[in-house]
Amino acid sequence: MSMPNNLILIRHGESEGNVANAQSRQGDHSAFTEDFRNRHSALWRLSEKGKEQAKIAGEWLKKNRGEAEGFYRCYTSEYVRAMETASLLNIKDALWYSDFYLRERNWGDLDRMSMEEREEKFAESLKEREIEPLYWTPPNGESLADVGLRVDRLFQTLHRECEGKDVVVVCHGEVMRMIQVRLERMSQESFNELDSSEDEKDKIHNCQIIWYS
Repeated sequence: MSMPNNLILIRHGESEGNVANAQSRQGDHSAFTEDFRNRHSALWRLSEKGKEQAKIAGEWLKKNRGEAEGFYRCYTSEYVRAMETASLLNIKDALWYSDFYLRERNWGDLDRMSMEEREEKFAESLKEREIEPLYWTPPNGESLADVGLRVDRLFQTLHRECEGKDVVVVCHGEVMRMIQVRLERMSQESFNELDSSEDEKDKIHNCQIIWYS
């Protein structure tokens, strides 16, 4: 399948949800207020740190790629944190296309729930995740394998509309991971090794850039 000459993937900057979940993992569940729970996770905004991360990523792109010709096509997830990140990259003459195939993985009943509540209500399901993370499905949610099907739809668009061009995509960590899995023809075993790695270099951090050329 013909693809873009350059495909640049960028994860969104740190968001309200990232902050809340990180605090919850440390035992502080105070961010999970009634207001927070009553907003769909698509509406989570960038934190101040996330905004700075996006600006830094934009400067890195400008320095390492240049902006004389811009990008042929710029895609972003429809989630607010991704669109805010896209805007703050400050890419010259960018015309952004939002694509719902790039949305965050659906965490189903676990979405907008503290780590403490997840363990209390879905302990058995979380054990299954440890056994096989690629195919595990959160209750009423979406497995990573399901996300991979969405990624394939993205590839069809890139093949049809962006062959031989330069493209930038702003989306989410697990979507980027599945793009990586599909492009690199990664096996289930290789994915599981990467997913379980404790090495920080194997994780996909906020505003991390992965560049395929």
